Amino acid sequence: MVLCIVAMVAAAGMSHSVSTPTQAAKPDLIAIDVLLEPDDTMLQEAAKWNAVMRQQSPEGFKLDEQHRPHVTLVQRFVAANDLDAVLAAVAGVQAQFAPNTLLMKTKGFYHLPAGKIGVAGIVVEPSTDLLALQEKVIEAVTPFSRTGGSQSAFVPDATGTPFDPQLFKYVDSFVPARSGGNYNPHVTIGIAPIAWLRNFEKQPFQDFTFHAKGIEVYQLGNFGTASKRLGTNK
Repeated sequence: MVLCIVAMVAAAGMSHSVSTPTQAAKPDLIAIDVLLEPDDTMLQEAAKWNAVMRQQSPEGFKLDEQHRPHVTLVQRFVAANDLDAVLAAVAGVQAQFAPNTLLMKTKGFYHLPAGKIGVAGIVVEPSTDLLALQEKVIEAVTPFSRTGGSQSAFVPDATGTPFDPQLFKYVDSFVPARSGGNYNPHVTIGIAPIAWLRNFEKQPFQDFTFHAKGIEVYQLGNFGTASKRLGTNK
């Protein structure tokens, strides 16, 4: 009788474990930046100001292949297995537009606090054409957008500089916090202490115009830099 009861209990336990639903594994996420690559006019200006900032903060990043100057259209987290579909969707937008004909104009500097330092950039006017392009890109990427990305979604920082969790929130909330009427297009030029940046922004700035070479998709690195090209749509 005891053996019968033990067998019944064991069977019940086995039945319970089989019927318990398994949780679906969370997909690996990638932090992407759909961006405009600027022409040589902006590249030269960005390099000039980046050099000024690095004189003050030598530990700051240099604009290079891992820190590409760019104008962000949208930042999002997407599942790694959706990346090909995302690239195709962005290519579809580029086929409807001619980014190299888009004339953009600058209007001074700005900075975004990141702890005791700030990320500085050259501000670009959010023209009607630029806003229309952003809207189309957001529309294309939205079906693949996810939330909850962490440091693993970004390109590792080779210097070992810690990631500010505000960066993850920045990407999560880009739409709608930094799109449409809230859009603040800019080209990041480096990092420096907040107090220094406040004075830096007061100096005279000669506005200029520039064009884009095309739309690209990059994986983000620390400080929201465009660190790894994920595909070309040219």
